[in-house]
Amino acid sequence: MDLKTYQKAFDEVASDYEQTVSSFGLPFEREESQPRSRRFENSAWACENCGKSLVGGNGWMSPGCIACRTGEKTVTFFISLTCPKNCYFCFNPNQEDYERYCREDRDALGELEQAHAAGARLDCIALTGGEPMLRFEKTLEFLKRARELYPQAHLRLYTSGYRLDEDAMDALRESGLDEIRFSIKLEDGDDERRVVEERIREAVDRIPAVMVEMPVIPGTIDDMKDLLMKLSAWGARGINLLEFCFPLSNSEAFAARGFSLRKQPFDVLYDYWYAGGIPVAGSESEALELLRFAHENDLGLGVHYCSSDNKNTGQLNQQNHMLGRLQQATGSYQEYRFDKRSYFIVCAKAFGPSVDDVRRSLEGMLPDSRGSVSFDDGVLSFPDTRINDVLSMVPDAEIGISLNVIELADEGPRLREVGLEVVQR
Repeated sequence: MDLKTYQKAFDEVASDYEQTVSSFGLPFEREESQPRSRRFENSAWACENCGKSLVGGNGWMSPGCIACRTGEKTVTFFISLTCPKNCYFCFNPNQEDYERYCREDRDALGELEQAHAAGARLDCIALTGGEPMLRFEKTLEFLKRARELYPQAHLRLYTSGYRLDEDAMDALRESGLDEIRFSIKLEDGDDERRVVEERIREAVDRIPAVMVEMPVIPGTIDDMKDLLMKLSAWGARGINLLEFCFPLSNSEAFAARGFSLRKQPFDVLYDYWYAGGIPVAGSESEALELLRFAHENDLGLGVHYCSSDNKNTGQLNQQNHMLGRLQQATGSYQEYRFDKRSYFIVCAKAFGPSVDDVRRSLEGMLPDSRGSVSFDDGVLSFPDTRINDVLSMVPDAEIGISLNVIELADEGPRLREVGLEVVQR
């Protein structure tokens, strides 16, 4: 089999995906307006997590954002999904048991205590919603207990600022809260926005780390720049800029604003757990403009762009870091390795008329290659660490890097191939 034929299967999956998603009422842009390569083209920010996380401004970044990349020793709880807002882009309805947890509260405190009793080691603990301030007494009880159980953990709270007066802020500070993240809705009226801004200013004097987290909605660049200037002047620690997403609902509201979906919505197409939805075209380009703006104006706060790709790496890490145990248990998959940068499980694959030459070259390099080289349907799989060696001996070899995830099936864990990157020479 040649490489183009093999790769065509992934192209067909992507085409089918676009058709399916478009049926929800929002089209994809015709051409990719924001190639991911542009993330690496400006020194105004640092590219982290393989370019999925961009850090600008004064470089500060919340410990919670850093931990989110791998999903290790971090957990987010909620008490209720009830919220006084009615944002057209809210993805909470995509959450499991959404209706239930709008009617009844979840036992977040009990879940925290169970995790501790089971020996869970946590460095970052978050409480979100819905709106946690609607359950303020339970919120305080949760934070106080979290501080008792995990004295060194970073505690953060997400809120729209609803019912957050000075007395409430003092109580949150005394509970041991390290960080508060406000959401600002640019479509709110001026009076409502001014109230939230005043609460941010008041929180700066009370909570160690005050920041804003919000999506970058295309067409709001001027308001966003104004907000960054204000946050810097008030002494906020940072802002977390999220890639704006379509939650596969309220398509009329998105279409009325002229939005379309981002071509190549994910760096690798897969069934990701994150419920945020499909990235909207234009959000990332404006996020990069805000990073440039923060750099040019020497703003005194951390500006972090969290792409949808960045949201998904924690899942990949949790699924795929068990490769070593799978290899040991089955004796198979020896040609694969867990890539600690991309969090995919990778191997090299050779295609086309030079496959036999590649196999002979590998036999010379790996005398006992039976466990780490496999041949199936005209495709030769081998460790990606040997790609340069192979190309030095077989310059015309057609080689791709296979991207895989571990999934649980009825018969046990297995590898699923989700992408192929062509090796360019």
